[in-house]
Amino acid sequence: MGVEKIKALLSSILKEEEFLDTFVLEVILEDKKLEIFIDGDNGVDFGKCRRISRKVEEFLDESLMLGEKYKLDVSSPGATKPLKIFRQYPKHVGRSLKIILKDSSEIEGLFKNLDGETLEIEVKKKKEVTTHHILFQDIDKSYVLLAF
Repeated sequence: MGVEKIKALLSSILKEEEFLDTFVLEVILEDKKLEIFIDGDNGVDFGKCRRISRKVEEFLDESLMLGEKYKLDVSSPGATKPLKIFRQYPKHVGRSLKIILKDSSEIEGLFKNLDGETLEIEVKKKKEVTTHHILFQDIDKSYVLLAF
């Protein structure tokens, strides 16, 4: 029940002008620890996380839903976490992805384009380049491959 209240609160917060490009990926409530993972169409910076955290903190302090002492963390999922929802994909066009399909096969390549809910992935092996068209519904997990 507590998670649903937090999700409802976040839904109303994210309707505010400054948060329209922001969305919730996950809400985890364990005992008195509340973790909220958010992302945005153009990424999420520390300031946005802090502003959302303050609004949630205000609600928690007034409602005492978690009591007087609790731990609250609002953050983006980080670069090592898999992409969870379709809305995360458009901002990663042009990056390399590792995609694990629901049939357990894997494709690793350059995310070239997004057409509807189909990802176009260019895979280079030696001098051969192949293009794969992958339906979002067929994806189990995707990871952005970071270049160092």
